[in-house]
Amino acid sequence: MKTKIDDLEKTYQLCKSMGNIKEKHPDIELIKSVKNVSEMGLKFIKNKSKNISKDRNEWTFVFRGYYESLRGLIEAYLLFDGISSDNHQCKNAYLCFRHKELDLNWEFLETARLKRNAINYRGQLLKYGDWKTMKLNFELHFNALKKEVENKIEKY
Repeated sequence: MKTKIDDLEKTYQLCKSMGNIKEKHPDIELIKSVKNVSEMGLKFIKNKSKNISKDRNEWTFVFRGYYESLRGLIEAYLLFDGISSDNHQCKNAYLCFRHKELDLNWEFLETARLKRNAINYRGQLLKYGDWKTMKLNFELHFNALKKEVENKIEKY
């Protein structure tokens, strides 16, 4: 069963109208800290995943670790725009709608967010095959955002 992904522009406009996208003063030290925690988290989970058998449900936690690391980079990137939100969907919508030049995949980010919610709120477990279908997109998005955040830090 394929999950229905909400329309990007409608989601962005709804987030704005509901006050879920907030302006905040950019803080370079916070940005650097969030970026570093994100990178450390990814390094940790990559190292731990080397020892997980393909038939185990621990791939759920690998997925969640990658998700949280990517979410951290999204947070760092948005902080340069002076934007914050407690809502993951609104962060993703802002990023994809306002920064089309990054060429990030809205459908992937939403699919990942919905899978993460299914894990956290409905107790869904992922198998290796589930994880494998998402891994490349996680790495592409993580690497693209890491590069952009590093470039912005250098220019700050």
